[in-house]
Amino acid sequence: MLTAKSFHLICAPARCIELVEGIKTRRAELGQSLEEPLFIWEPVPDLCVPAELDNTIKALEHVDIISPNHAELSDIFSVVGNTESGDVDGQVIEDCSSKLLSGLSASRASKVSVVVRSGKDGCYVASASKKAWLPAFHAPTPDKVVDPTGGGNGFLGGLAIGLVRTGDVVEASKWGNVAASFMIEQVGVPVLQTEGGKERWNGVVVEERMKEYSMRCETEGSR
Repeated sequence: MLTAKSFHLICAPARCIELVEGIKTRRAELGQSLEEPLFIWEPVPDLCVPAELDNTIKALEHVDIISPNHAELSDIFSVVGNTESGDVDGQVIEDCSSKLLSGLSASRASKVSVVVRSGKDGCYVASASKKAWLPAFHAPTPDKVVDPTGGGNGFLGGLAIGLVRTGDVVEASKWGNVAASFMIEQVGVPVLQTEGGKERWNGVVVEERMKEYSMRCETEGSR
C-alpha cells in the first residue's frame, strides 16, 4: 500500500505527523518516481479539545485535508456546534473552520482544506479559495436512512477517490456524500453486484447516483 495515491489517517495529531513523515520517507526509499500522495486526516474524538489546538494546527501542516465531524470541530474550540433545535449551527462550523485555516503557515495556507461531516446536514468544505455547504444525499428522503453506522468512513473513502480523480475538494466531497448514502441505506455493508460489466451498489450504478446528486447540487445551489 506504500505506493497508494491517498492515505486516510485516523489518529492523534502527533501520530499524524509521525505517520506522514514515515510514509514519505519509505516512499522515497523505494527509488520510484511517485507523485506526492494525498493525506486525509480524521482526528480522534478524544483529542478534539482546546488543549490540543496547537498540536492540531501543527498536524495540519502535514496533510491535505482534515475531516472532523461537526461535533468534533466545535469541541476543539469549546463551543456548541448545534442549534437549540438540534440542527448543525452552520455559522459556528464556518467560523471554526476559518480559525483552523488561519493558523496555517503561508506556504501551506493554499494547500489545506477542512471538510466537516455534518450528518443529515451534509458537509461543509472550506479552503483558501472555496467555501461550500453540500446537502446530504438522503436529505429529501430521510426514510431511506436505515443505519448511520459507517457513514463517516464511507464518506472519507468516497472523498479520497474523488480527490484522486478530480483534484477538486468540493467535487470530491460530492463523491463522499454519495458514498455515505450507500453505507446508511441498510444494516451492514452495501450489497455489491456486477451486471453487464458494471458494478451496482444496492442495485444502483454509482456514477448514476453521482450524476443525480451533482444535478441536484447545481439546481438547489449550496448555502
